Amino acid sequence: MHVTDILCNKMMRPSKPLLAAALLLSGVCTHAADLAAYAARDAQRLVACMQAFDSDCANSLTYTKIAERHGLTRDQIDQRVGQMYRAMKSMNAKYSRFDLDKPWTPFVARELTYIFIPYRSVLETPEEKASSQSYFVGVSDDSGSTWKFFDGQSITQDNVASIIPGFRGGELPPVSVSRSPTS
Repeated sequence: MHVTDILCNKMMRPSKPLLAAALLLSGVCTHAADLAAYAARDAQRLVACMQAFDSDCANSLTYTKIAERHGLTRDQIDQRVGQMYRAMKSMNAKYSRFDLDKPWTPFVARELTYIFIPYRSVLETPEEKASSQSYFVGVSDDSGSTWKFFDGQSITQDNVASIIPGFRGGELPPVSVSRSPTS
């Protein structure tokens, strides 16, 4: 749990010093709630793009700087997503479930604002069903007004600092994937 979660989600006992602290922190709580709401809005747009297998739409909401640091160009990323979505369509794939959970408290690292938004999804083809529990990592370079995302499925405690430079540690949302034949 993050400090702002504790401060924003727990009512303080009514004493003058605590009341003063609560008033000072109320702006922080409101700001964090606004950022989370903006991130949830943009993440829901991304989910709609993904469910439609609309690569142009999904790519417009994808944070690509990490892949670009590893040598991929934006065009290459766009092409790969387009190829993946065409392949999924040709397999008659569909998301039978894609639910976003409550966004975590946003944080700032190296001048970017980040947020974790957990999700659960089920992607089905006529042959197989893949159930995932993961999270989007939202990244904002405009103080949280707009967000782009990448999937956190491959992030671990061992590599998170290289993926999110300046991340100071802490809990990561749970991740799991299971596959089964479609019944």
